[in-house]
Amino acid sequence: MRALHLIVLLAACGDDAAPLFPESYASTYTEVRNCRSSSDHELNRVRVLADPAALAPYMARTQPFPVGSIVLKAEYDFGDTSCAGAPVAWTVMKKLATPEDLGWVWQKVDAKRGVESENDPQCIQCHSDCGVAPLGYDGTCTVP
Repeated sequence: MRALHLIVLLAACGDDAAPLFPESYASTYTEVRNCRSSSDHELNRVRVLADPAALAPYMARTQPFPVGSIVLKAEYDFGDTSCAGAPVAWTVMKKLATPEDLGWVWQKVDAKRGVESENDPQCIQCHSDCGVAPLGYDGTCTVP
């Protein structure tokens, strides 16, 4: 009977993973790559932002990203050529202390801040292919 209660309790909790970035990211993150189209993100337009800890490593590309630092792609509708509207999704990378998955955890987050996926193999494969200089740095795929 206890096992049944535990199963019911776990099912009620659901998979309520929280996004890895704060809702107020726009006030503290810095744009490191401006609005442009992305064939890798469902043809959405994207802006790349870095949290304060990721900013210097992203821009200089000479020092490692500190554990916990975040690189965020805010995704916009294909027709929003200036990325002025509300994001339709986000893709976020958070630096880990371990080397698994290139040392990052990835999340795909929908417009309502619901986590759609975490560590999608497609993200890891793409970043494995482009995460070295000159195209990328330490698992990131874009040049500032």
